[in-house]
Amino acid sequence: MPTAGPSAAPLLRSGARAGTIIVWIGGIIAAGGGASAPANRMSSIASRDLGLTEKNYASASATVSNGLVTRCYAARDDTSYDHNAVAYVILAGGLEDPVSALPAVIYKARDAANECRKAFPQARIIWAAGSGSLAGMNDTQLADTTTIVSAILGQARQADALAVNLRTVLGTDTGLQSSGILPNDEGHARLAEAIVDAIRDDQGEPVDQPITPTRTYSSGLNDWASRQVEATRRREAEKREANRPTGTELGGVTQKLDELTQAQGVQQVLLEQQQDMLEQQQDELAKQQQQLADQQAQLSNQQKALKAAQDQLADQQKQLASQQTDIKNAQDQLKRQQDQLTIIVGDQGDTVTNLQSLTNRLNDTVDHISKLEKSTSDTAWRIDLDLTNLTKRVDALEKK
Repeated sequence: MPTAGPSAAPLLRSGARAGTIIVWIGGIIAAGGGASAPANRMSSIASRDLGLTEKNYASASATVSNGLVTRCYAARDDTSYDHNAVAYVILAGGLEDPVSALPAVIYKARDAANECRKAFPQARIIWAAGSGSLAGMNDTQLADTTTIVSAILGQARQADALAVNLRTVLGTDTGLQSSGILPNDEGHARLAEAIVDAIRDDQGEPVDQPITPTRTYSSGLNDWASRQVEATRRREAEKREANRPTGTELGGVTQKLDELTQAQGVQQVLLEQQQDMLEQQQDELAKQQQQLADQQAQLSNQQKALKAAQDQLADQQKQLASQQTDIKNAQDQLKRQQDQLTIIVGDQGDTVTNLQSLTNRLNDTVDHISKLEKSTSDTAWRIDLDLTNLTKRVDALEKK
């Protein structure tokens, strides 16, 4: 039977859940990738075994780092059934994500659990991490999947979800593989069995199997000192036996150690990624510093060119000042010439005024003559008219 959970240690139990529905959210394997029919996929098999109605929101394109939370929203927004009737929400995935996406995997795994808890308040949230086949993976890929799955399980525990490690259920067995990470029908059945076992275990109460002391102590000495020593030894032995941890306690310690080891591995990978990022940033900073040095050298050359231009401008300003002085002298000389010309023009102005007055009088005389000529012309015309009329009258008298 496959072993569920991060180790063989007992899982944190929450008791049986009321409800008739189980919700599945995940990527390509939760959607049935590799199975010959939907009825043979992991989610359908486990739902039947648990006697619950399946609601599957998995998507073949969804990964933990990209798309899983969106599928949680799809489940949240489906109002076709009572969300309070959901007993379990299974989040599945992890093998689809590259280790380069580890930071996103960490916070998206936590966000997915929190979103499902808000959407299905009565349900037990279960994070089934690492479902799929490891067959064909090299050592680096296997190590990367360990890191990803450990990160998801760590976030699941922090979110108070049931953490189920499915990474080793199929392992590298090619007989359980369809292609890549996809399981075949038998692989889906094994994964479903592991999930059902984890849920059944989560429904039960923790059972403590105390160890009954079986040691006996006796002594062949009969003297009082020997009996005292023997009594002291017996008390110490009984005290040690009473303080011996139970099997459950040892299992809990083992689980905690496993969890700490997994968390340390995840932190180590994150640290390495941060160091790689820091090195990239340092390289980029070195390039920027070199660019800055080049720009400073260019600026220095420009400053030298500017200084030369400023010196040239100063020389030109001196030349301009000299030219302005020459212009000022020329303007002063021109002013003096203008003053002299004004005097000359002033004298000529009186002569012009006299000539203008004489011209006006001549014009008046010409106008008067013109008027006389016109008057004379009119008089001559009237005389001619009168003579014509007189002639006509004389002729008329002669005819009488």
